[in-house]
Amino acid sequence: MGEKLMEYYSLVEEEEGFSGKIELAKETNLPGTKASTAPDSQENLQMFREAIEDILGEEPPQL
Repeated sequence: MGEKLMEYYSLVEEEEGFSGKIELAKETNLPGTKASTAPDSQENLQMFREAIEDILGEEPPQL
């Protein structure tokens, strides 16, 4: 559970640092601690992809 969501957290951290992780948590309402146990559902993945696109200004890779 949450493996792909956590990969997205890692991606944002690599690109934007800690502030990017905070922004992702705000936009998704799923902080890292909750994302690690949340399901990698299509809805959650899509929500993360949209938030990451807002944060990074580009479409994230499919995981």
